[in-house]
Amino acid sequence: MDSVNPTRRDWFRLRLPRENRMLGESNNSANTHAMQTIAHPPNHDGMDLSQLPPMREALLTGEQVANLFTDVGILATEVQLMQRSQGSAKATAAQAQTIEQLELARNALMSGVIPRLQVRYRWLNALWIDTLTSSSEGFKLIRIQHTSK
Repeated sequence: MDSVNPTRRDWFRLRLPRENRMLGESNNSANTHAMQTIAHPPNHDGMDLSQLPPMREALLTGEQVANLFTDVGILATEVQLMQRSQGSAKATAAQAQTIEQLELARNALMSGVIPRLQVRYRWLNALWIDTLTSSSEGFKLIRIQHTSK
């Protein structure tokens, strides 16, 4: 397996490619395809930040975004799309019950019709929130995992 291009399963499961794991590399490595941990924000009100779910981020190519939507369509349940059109104060939520609905959302994001899209779904007994934002460098992904208790 090529360490520069992780498999879709490795990507979807927030893992580095197998040989990088064997070498003992962590998710904080210089591998740009791995999800990077986001540090906790400054704590100004004494809140227990350890209670916040972990957040990770990565910069994706268009092909990786397409693969992510394919994986969500095949592997996830309870998929919900949150998007806000330009000039709108509130985001709209819609259930994505078909692959076609996910494809429409993906195409809108990738074509620039919407600048940001949040995909919420259930996978492996956890709730996931993926926020995708288009930029000149690619597509920024911020992923949060809420573990069911």
